[in-house]
Amino acid sequence: MKANLRGAIFYVFLAVALVLGAELVIYDTSGGSPVYAIVSSSMAPTLDVGDLALVGTVPFSSIHVGDVIVFSRPTADGTCGSEIIVHRVVGIASGGGLITQGDDRQTNPMPDEPTAWPYVTANCVKGVVMVSIPYLGSVTTSFPPPYDYILMAAILVLIFLVEFRGGKGDGDEQSGPTAATDARLASVVRP
Repeated sequence: MKANLRGAIFYVFLAVALVLGAELVIYDTSGGSPVYAIVSSSMAPTLDVGDLALVGTVPFSSIHVGDVIVFSRPTADGTCGSEIIVHRVVGIASGGGLITQGDDRQTNPMPDEPTAWPYVTANCVKGVVMVSIPYLGSVTTSFPPPYDYILMAAILVLIFLVEFRGGKGDGDEQSGPTAATDARLASVVRP
């Protein structure tokens, strides 16, 4: 039973370490920058619906053609709207604004600017996509806070219970390589 308890505690600590480690990597490497769940197929196959995009803040002058950026949709009056868009920079206008287009040429056959909305300016850019994690966006959008934390706690408790109660039932009976080694040693020691 002690082995089951040790195994259960090990797996709980491992799960907590992985979750905390992932959080530290995501937020420390991005300087606390946000992550966005992809909800449109306009960037397929680069980013699919359900992916999670980690966004890093960079100076506007360092954004180049080919970068995938996250921005608020520019409005005609020069402000930034509430709609968040993830598209690739395909050009830079003479006035310094960015021209963007989704990678899926079926749904985005032409650049967005200036026909769909004005050029993307520095005040509308949220950042550049640094990393994308497949499918994780679906989990985060399916379980908003605090439910995502409750789900994580439930998973940890389940791991603990499965490991703690996961023995053979007798508690002392061994199986596998260790049991075979113990049996061979017992036959050698006994006359």
